[in-house]
Amino acid sequence: MASQLCCYIFENRHGLIFNPDSIRILREQYRIIGCLTGNLPEYPRQNAELGLPLELSREECCVLADQHIISMYELILPLNDCEEDHAKYLTDLEIEFQQQKIENGHERINEILINRQSILQRNIQPANENSSETDEFTLSLLETNNAWKNCSRSLEENEHVMLLNIIKQRLRQFTLEYMLMKLPIESRRTNLKLRSITSEELKQNLKLIEQLRCDVFADLYLNQNQKYWISSGQKFGGDYLVYFDDPSRCHSTFIVTCVLRNEIERNSTIIPLTHLIARCRVAVNVNKICILASRKSPISCDIEYLTVNWNGF
Repeated sequence: MASQLCCYIFENRHGLIFNPDSIRILREQYRIIGCLTGNLPEYPRQNAELGLPLELSREECCVLADQHIISMYELILPLNDCEEDHAKYLTDLEIEFQQQKIENGHERINEILINRQSILQRNIQPANENSSETDEFTLSLLETNNAWKNCSRSLEENEHVMLLNIIKQRLRQFTLEYMLMKLPIESRRTNLKLRSITSEELKQNLKLIEQLRCDVFADLYLNQNQKYWISSGQKFGGDYLVYFDDPSRCHSTFIVTCVLRNEIERNSTIIPLTHLIARCRVAVNVNKICILASRKSPISCDIEYLTVNWNGF
């Protein structure tokens, strides 16, 4: 049975979820953290306040799909643009702009009237203003703005002209570049084609270490004794960070690193000693426990964990 939580797979490596309700369900009911990746075009490099979509790792996608929590879809490329879809998008964009323009206009008028005493005292007069001409949009706003109706009765002629010119100048500053853009949570394309995929397809052609990461994540996530919260461990040089509760309430306890042990040749180095020491020192300095995860045998799906502690002498 297909789940109502839709995840769109890109580059066969990660999934994106655009629906905020789906993200909330994954977080509250299924302990899925993911990584918010969306930002504003004006500030593409800031990462303090990211938004939709939520990126899920391959491991998270596979586990959720196996548990029938999400349905995974892949876009069929190339995408063919439809002129009707483009025209409808531009029409909707213009309608939204006009609505925001009216709301912004009322806010600017009210702001100017609230500060009218200081404005009139400073005798601010916008340059190159023709006070005798007022466009229809400004007139319609003034006719429906109760604050302007009440205030204009007590204004003298020169004060009326001065405030009117300032209002016209402020209203012209709101253009399409300054409108608030709604982040779409679903595509408006009428000819969009999707293909449903399974976790088995997502796991095809994986390297040994990638297969191990998927198995370790599933083993931790599906643990019956403890409900772990799991996120990426890249910030501390590991594969996963493991929490006992929601990361918004507590710090992580374990740094899990997946290590190929039985799948490689016996005469090769499993993990360099210097790397092992570095991981232990990092874990100690951030008050966490370093854990190495590997399979018990090449043909076994069971995962075993080795805790490594750093003791100074």
